[in-house]
Amino acid sequence: MQKVLTAEQMREVDRLTTERYGIPSILLMENAAHAVARVITEKLGGSVKGKSILVLCGKGNNGGDGAALARILWTQDAKVSVLMWGTWEDSKGDARTNFELLSRLGGNIGYISLESRERLIEYWQYLRSEKRLDAIVDAVFGTGLTRPLNDEYVSFLDIARDYTLDIFPVPVFAVDLPSGLNADGDEPRTCPLEAQVTITFTAPKPGLVLPPSNSECGELIIEQIGTPRNLVDSSPSKLFLSTRGDCLSWFWNSRFTDDSYKNNRGHALLIAGSESYSGAAVLCGNAAMRSGVGLV
Repeated sequence: MQKVLTAEQMREVDRLTTERYGIPSILLMENAAHAVARVITEKLGGSVKGKSILVLCGKGNNGGDGAALARILWTQDAKVSVLMWGTWEDSKGDARTNFELLSRLGGNIGYISLESRERLIEYWQYLRSEKRLDAIVDAVFGTGLTRPLNDEYVSFLDIARDYTLDIFPVPVFAVDLPSGLNADGDEPRTCPLEAQVTITFTAPKPGLVLPPSNSECGELIIEQIGTPRNLVDSSPSKLFLSTRGDCLSWFWNSRFTDDSYKNNRGHALLIAGSESYSGAAVLCGNAAMRSGVGLV
């Protein structure tokens, strides 16, 4: 079972990781970028060499993850383009460090800062006519978003969505969570650019696992980036996510053996249905017996 952490609980875990264990936050950002790069590489067939990948960045830490990711993909011979709404000079802390590193690569990466819708439309028109993309990465907003996206960011993501729908299918990878989603599952939860794969870090967040917002996330992959496990385990969260390993363990522990009989398989009491409406009781009874329960 994996604990599901709210955005505030995740920030506290990150803070303690740095303060108590001396692990720099920029190292966690670098590890996160490498984790996303590994997933993208696997999903694109085992190599990104020669692949055209567009990374959409915001100015915050999620954008910093995207900048670090772009640099890593470039070292693996991908053809990387970065679109940022605004300028990297507006970013701070670890994100700014990664944007500065990215800017030093110069012409090796197609880095474009956008400050107007007109420039954005011009760029997408160029993409439609000149370039085929193999993947789009959404690294615009992360767990810090608690308000609806403003019109500028909606346009930024809408046009990317239109590209994926109008031209040909392009897989979209979301970093930590799709932009526009509230990590805690509250409003807002409208994501202009729906992800096929979401790579989140350390622990899943409520918005990624609870309906209706989880429908925006596609396949959810949880990557460990160096956060001490005990910090997550000691979190006060009472929400858990069942994993494949949990299911395999349950199947193994409930398996039939030569000496299985009804009194060692567990008993189930069903209170279901009513006169003239017995269908629910029949369905539940059959399901309980097929699950392996000893006596229904």
